[in-house]
Amino acid sequence: MSKKYCNILLGIIALLLLVGLTSCTHWGTTLERQSLVNNDPKLEEILNDLAKNDQLIRTLKGRGTFTLKTPQLDTIYQLHQSDVSFRSPDYLYVIGRKYTATVLRLTCYKDESLIEIPTDRQFYYQKGGKYFEFSDAQVTPLDIFKEAFFPEAWEKLLSSRVVLKSFNKESQEAEIEIYRDKHHKQLLRRIKVQGVPWVLVESERYSDEGMLIAKSSRENYKITPESIRFPEVIYCEFPQEQAFMQIKLNRCSINIPIDEPKSSLSQQVRKLLRSGYVAVDIENP
Repeated sequence: MSKKYCNILLGIIALLLLVGLTSCTHWGTTLERQSLVNNDPKLEEILNDLAKNDQLIRTLKGRGTFTLKTPQLDTIYQLHQSDVSFRSPDYLYVIGRKYTATVLRLTCYKDESLIEIPTDRQFYYQKGGKYFEFSDAQVTPLDIFKEAFFPEAWEKLLSSRVVLKSFNKESQEAEIEIYRDKHHKQLLRRIKVQGVPWVLVESERYSDEGMLIAKSSRENYKITPESIRFPEVIYCEFPQEQAFMQIKLNRCSINIPIDEPKSSLSQQVRKLLRSGYVAVDIENP
């Protein structure tokens, strides 16, 4: 198995984890928005709205369906009834199914990722790596998950590095650019938000060299009884992985108790080896 193949497969399953998370649909009512008629939006109010909503989400547990395609593998993945559990900030567990069969299990905990492929009795283990923080070549499933659902710590953004570029009164959409520097020379992210209340509808993430490394969109926001806003449909594309994913939510529970793993992922790896699973080294296959 080539290194390129393994990296693509990691990207696929990393995306798959995202899909599982969004398993939600009858968990809220349609979000009703109000219009800003006479005033332009204030940047501080937009960021505060986004931050407060994300901070309300501590855990997610749900079920959903997604479609994923990677041109290199010439394959369309369609997973139904996939389950996901997420606990902020660093625990994710996904069970991906095709029809009724489990085709993968994925666990991310702290700086470790473990992907199990029961049909092939193979597993992929990775320790460390922060795709968006340290390089454009490494990616962990947890990194991609956060990019799709919690792309920024909005409350920590420096006002000198954020610019409100435009506002369309007809669509009630604002475009915002986030820079790495106060001189606005290095673009980090470009987003579109829709209000009010403000929700994220599009996001583009750029590398240090100005390369687009992730883009996503969100549609059909719902609001839970706890006033948490979350989308029914999420589309994510990762150009460097040449992969895309569309998520359709079925149901979701927010802020219910989710326990951490009782053992480290390295201990789980030893159990897999004893049971006859074969390790695939993503870096040196």
